[in-house]
Amino acid sequence: MADETEIEGLEISLVEKNPSPYKLLFAGGVAGSVAKTVTSPLSRVVILFQVNSLVKTGYSNRLEFASGIMPAFQKILQREGFLALWKGNLTSIVHRFPYSGINFVLFEHFKPHVAKVTKDKQNGESSLTRFLSGALAGVIASTFCYPLDLVRTRLTTQRHEIYYKGIVHAFQRISKEEGAMGLYRGLGTSLFVSVPNLAFSLMTYHALKDRMAKQGNFLNYFRIININKETSEITVETSMMGTLICGALSGIVSSVVTFPIDVIRRRMQMEGLLEHKGTVKPHGPLKELAWIVEKEGIRGLYRGLSAELLKVVPMVGTTFVVYEGMKTFLHE
Repeated sequence: MADETEIEGLEISLVEKNPSPYKLLFAGGVAGSVAKTVTSPLSRVVILFQVNSLVKTGYSNRLEFASGIMPAFQKILQREGFLALWKGNLTSIVHRFPYSGINFVLFEHFKPHVAKVTKDKQNGESSLTRFLSGALAGVIASTFCYPLDLVRTRLTTQRHEIYYKGIVHAFQRISKEEGAMGLYRGLGTSLFVSVPNLAFSLMTYHALKDRMAKQGNFLNYFRIININKETSEITVETSMMGTLICGALSGIVSSVVTFPIDVIRRRMQMEGLLEHKGTVKPHGPLKELAWIVEKEGIRGLYRGLSAELLKVVPMVGTTFVVYEGMKTFLHE
């Protein structure tokens, strides 16, 4: 990033050197894995809220998994035990490590190329360039890692009947019962979620980070000003708290925008299993959308949003904090 700002009469150049793609891949992978593990219990509750009315008995009248977040946790603890809060987390990590790493690497890779196409005068740091770069990165990362995301949803929603014994067994059984393309069931809907989600998240995060670096007053508490004694070069960066706040706010924005589509995505990922069991008839995302609105109202499209927001604040915040910390540790 190249930009200029002024602090107490001093003109400062904010320049980030080109990062090594291998280090970015590792930093992004670690960041995503740590964040997913920290927020795994909330992730499981969100998914159970999203798919319960579909999973319970196909198309039953039982729409609620629980009456609230705390009753949901109590229900899981009573029926499955404490470790069940992390059910499917290994799959999440296996999915999240390459997914996050690829996203961060491709985001940085695409920025200069997109900037040329959009004639970005801010050296690849305009909101449009960041949004489009994030969207392109999201398409590739989501498509590449999608089978792991589908398996994670199937494992996470298992409660009474253990249909899949683990990651490998799930891959084998889905491929056998639903065909190789069964591993990509719901990919189209997933791209409608993950692509704008990532694009909004990265765009908002970097915009807020830039704002914190440029503004004074109370924002001084959320940034660090470094002065090189040998060269007198002054650099400004956000503090860990500033990074956490930028990440959390970016996560809230992207989640609120894309959550209804995420509900459809999760339910489409369960469709193949329920069709095989004979509890639902084949249908697509538009029919699922119409059914939810008819039976549950618009509120059904936001079922689990409160838990999602409780999850996304620490998850996205932790992702960016760990990512920035790993970059510093790896001297990037």
